[in-house]
Amino acid sequence: MDKYQRIYQDVLSDLRTGKYQPGDYLPSDTKFVMRYQVSRETVRKAVGALAEDGYVQRLKGKGTLVLDRKHFAFPVSMIESYRELVEEMHLESTNDVLRIQEQVMIPQELQFEKAASGLSIQVVRRRNVDGDPMVLDYDYINPEVVETVPKSAAQDSLFNYFENQLGLQIDYAVKHITIETASAEDRRLLQISEDIPMVVIRSETHLTDNRLLSFTESRHRADRFTSIEFARRRK
Repeated sequence: MDKYQRIYQDVLSDLRTGKYQPGDYLPSDTKFVMRYQVSRETVRKAVGALAEDGYVQRLKGKGTLVLDRKHFAFPVSMIESYRELVEEMHLESTNDVLRIQEQVMIPQELQFEKAASGLSIQVVRRRNVDGDPMVLDYDYINPEVVETVPKSAAQDSLFNYFENQLGLQIDYAVKHITIETASAEDRRLLQISEDIPMVVIRSETHLTDNRLLSFTESRHRADRFTSIEFARRRK
């Protein structure tokens, strides 16, 4: 294990055990240098990795602030499966498969592009982060491309099933984002009050041959949602 990885893992362990709470500041880089007998650059690399993974934020002139990891940092501009996302962010997460049903009509508000039959295989899942229900995902999969979805695939990762078991090549997605009032089902399944709104991301996903793979409605409780993107001004 590289020296910076050891520092990363040690601090991560301290964060998970509650030694450092959201709003606390980590020890200074100088203290880490002295504790681990490493260069300042090694410390900066370790803390930079923690910042990149959403655990801390570097504040110029103040130090390194511990962030609230119960906020789910969702990369809106990328196409990633939920499993890939939680692994990258080192989150403690579980996945509840609530329903798999065939011959389900695709909701009109999801059909940016009209599906041939209007029917789908519906997969409904609840995502739990650190023991709290956070996200409801409603996937409507094109049965002309995918004939069946095993529960094991829904429990693990649909993208993994599509790409590594069915040999499909996912190319791009079109996404629409809105803020909406929580529905009765949102409140029941996510255990939230009616005053908490929802961040709703509706998307359609296509394969490299441009075939429509699926429509998805991903419903995030807004009080635990963060979107982090990188943007560069054009010159």
